[in-house]
This record gives sequence, structure tokens and C-alpha cells, in this order.
Amino acid sequence: MAHASTIIILRNLVDALITGLTGLHVVQGQPPSAKHGLTNLTEKGKALWLLAIMSPVVAELCSGSSPPLEFFNPISFALLLGLYGAGVLIMRELSVIWNLGWFGVILLGSAYGILEEGVAIKSFFDPEWMDLGGLGEYGRYLGTNLVWAVWLTIFHAVISITVPIVLIGFMYPQFKGQRFLEGRRFKIVLLIMLLDVLVCFFLLNPYVPYLPMYLLSILAVFGLVFYAKHFPRKFMMPKEGPPTWTPRRFFVMGFAFLLLCFVLAGLFVETIVAPIVPIALMLALSTYVILMLEKHMGCRGNLPHKGYFIAGILSLLLFLDFVLGLGGAVDMVIVGVFLAIFIFDLTRWSAGKTVLIFFRQKAQRTM
Repeated sequence: MAHASTIIILRNLVDALITGLTGLHVVQGQPPSAKHGLTNLTEKGKALWLLAIMSPVVAELCSGSSPPLEFFNPISFALLLGLYGAGVLIMRELSVIWNLGWFGVILLGSAYGILEEGVAIKSFFDPEWMDLGGLGEYGRYLGTNLVWAVWLTIFHAVISITVPIVLIGFMYPQFKGQRFLEGRRFKIVLLIMLLDVLVCFFLLNPYVPYLPMYLLSILAVFGLVFYAKHFPRKFMMPKEGPPTWTPRRFFVMGFAFLLLCFVLAGLFVETIVAPIVPIALMLALSTYVILMLEKHMGCRGNLPHKGYFIAGILSLLLFLDFVLGLGGAVDMVIVGVFLAIFIFDLTRWSAGKTVLIFFRQKAQRTM
């Protein structure tokens, strides 16, 4: 009975998401007609849906957190779309409404990471969470997996929010600064995300967290959103002029950044090194990358450099896919092949070269 109720709740969430994003009313058991269906979305509608789907694809499918059979399970996909999809749409919408710079987007991404992993799933607090390993003991303080919490906040800020928003900006530059969710759609998608958070809280993980730290995580979400809204837009913006690094150097920095954070999170688990060390190193590394982007990215003629930086970040996920493949996960090799083509096309497209599958439209060289 509980399983059936869960399916009904999730199905209603998906129906609400379709109605809220497209204005289409979905009749149970009947797909939208061809005349009014999803195939006839406007360009902005396509960009909206692509962004909503891209976030869980990158963060869950390409990272191996949700392998294909799990990812494409209707219940799992509904949960992921309601959480990641609605989340990235809300964060992009706030960045447009408040006219935020990219540092503000990172702050919103951090808020999303805490909302998902801390408030909804509670992996910040559950010492038995499936992905923790030794981080369920190492760095645990006041009922909180602190090292894990910092690493996952960085991961979601970059992978779940910032990267999809940047990529959709590449694909649909004509919508820069334009809202996707006007009128009631913003409120509907926000409600969907909050309902998904409640579903995850009550049904996905029954763990009861230490209340003061749980309340602090909720406060951190609101604090980061408030901070993003009121932070100076030009803070940490790239300096005037063209980039001073080559695109390949940005690729290396993107790959090394995420790889080092991934390694640092678990490097000291079996040692006597204090947990504050990996936490401080991850935060210092993140600060260094932000400073290097500010100093060397430039404000014009930097499309190849942006493309290579994002490609470098995604290349860590590609590496993890093939590591999982070596361990017997053949389905992740297939995911890795498609991700490899996407990364290849991203670097070639941003440099104005011929692509294989993705990014068929010509890049705007003025970016």
C-alpha cells in the first residue's frame, strides 16, 4: 500500500511538472496530443526542458550515482526530475531575476546542495548512508558527516547547478538574461521541488537527524540564497580583456579541481589527520580556482576557454564511468562513451570546429 501511494505521489509530481513548465494538462493514461505535445515546444520551452533533464543526467547518471537501470526507473526518474530538474530551474530563475554574476550562481548551487543532501536526503547526518564509506565515522561531529557535507556541497554547486546552467547558456545564447518560468510557473516549480524534498525526507531515508544541526542546514540554505541576492554582482568577475591562459590550461584546472576535491574527501579516512585538514584543503582549492578564473578567464573572446574548463570538469565523471566499467558495470561504459562524445564536441564547438553529434548550431564568437 505504501509503495502504491509513493507511485501515485511521484506520478502526480511529474504531471504537475509538465503542466507547470509547458501549460499542458496531462490526462492520466493519455499522452499529450501531437498538436499540443512536447514535440511542438517553443525554443525556450526546449531550453527549459533540456536544462531540467541535464542536471540529473550530469549529476546522477554520468557520475555513476544512479546507473542507467536505476536512473530510468520511472519512480527514480520522477524523484530526480522533481528535485534536480526543478532545483536547477529555480536557481537559474533566481539568478536572472536578481541579475547575479557567476559567483552568485555558485552560492545558489551551494544552497541547493545543502537542500538536497542535508534537508531532503539527510546524507549529511545519516552515518549509514550508502555512499559514505569511512566518511560515516571520519569527520563526524554533532551528528553530522562534516567532510562529506563539504564535499557534496561543492559537488552539487558545480555539477548539479553551475555546469548545466553554463551549458544551456552555450546552447541557447539567445535566452541569456531571460526568464524561463514566468507568472505562476515559478511558484508551481518551486512547489514541486519542495514537495519532492518532503517525499525524500519521509519516504527515502527514515533516519532522524540531530535536530539543532538539521535546523542549521535549513538556515544555511536560506542564508546562502539571501547572501547570493545581496552580494555585489561584480565580485570575482573576470578581469577586462581576453583570457591570459590557453583553453587547455583551463581544461587541466577543471579536471584537477574536481579530482583533488574527490580525493581529498576520502584521503585521510584511515589516518589520524584531523578532519579539519581535508575540509580546509577543499575550501582552499575551491577559492584558488575562483581566483584563477577571475584573473585569467577574461571577459571577451573566452568561449573556447569556458568550454574547455567545463569539459575538464566533466572529464572526471568520464574517468569514473570507465573505472566503474572496469569493475563490471558495462552500462556505465555506454554512458561514458556518450559523455566522451559530448566532451569532444564541446571542446570542438567552442573552438569553432566541426562536431560529431552535439552542439550543431554555430557558436557565437562574441561570448
